[in-house]
Amino acid sequence: MDTLTYAARMRYLDADDVDDAVVDYDGLDVYGRDGQKLGNVDGFIVDADARRVNYVVVDSGGWFTSRRLLLPVGHATIAGDRRSLQVDVSRDALGRFPEYDEERFSEFTDDELRAFERNTVVACCPDEPLEEVSVTTWGYESRRHYAQPDWWRNAGYAPERLRGLRDRMARSANPAAPARGRR
Repeated sequence: MDTLTYAARMRYLDADDVDDAVVDYDGLDVYGRDGQKLGNVDGFIVDADARRVNYVVVDSGGWFTSRRLLLPVGHATIAGDRRSLQVDVSRDALGRFPEYDEERFSEFTDDELRAFERNTVVACCPDEPLEEVSVTTWGYESRRHYAQPDWWRNAGYAPERLRGLRDRMARSANPAAPARGRR
């Protein structure tokens, strides 16, 4: 019998599937603390069991290459005009984040998820003690990187909109395939 890993609880939520009555997250511009545009919001990584958002999926854009990154949600705030996401990291720091590869991420073991988180924290917060990151327990409820922001508390989405990462990849490979849990 397979044991369900903590990493398997992670689900992708497309930004277009979040209620946009307050903020339209789909393609929302992302700006760093220095005011430089870093990319756009692509979606979110949500812990399906806890119904907590852990990461913002940021597409860094580009004409020839596009790099997708997972930004811990505790580093992001919605601008006062609700037209952009402001993050407290610079372009340089974001450039050191591990790249988000959907296929690889969807197959992570718990140890690989911990390593991914550790590498992310090293990139965004090099002064943070690594012993806090390299623990055997999960810190999504207690670590500031994953603090649930006020702008997300009222974000409406139907749980059936959460898609296993493998489901999303299968649809992008075969767009004619029916989407599970889609309206």
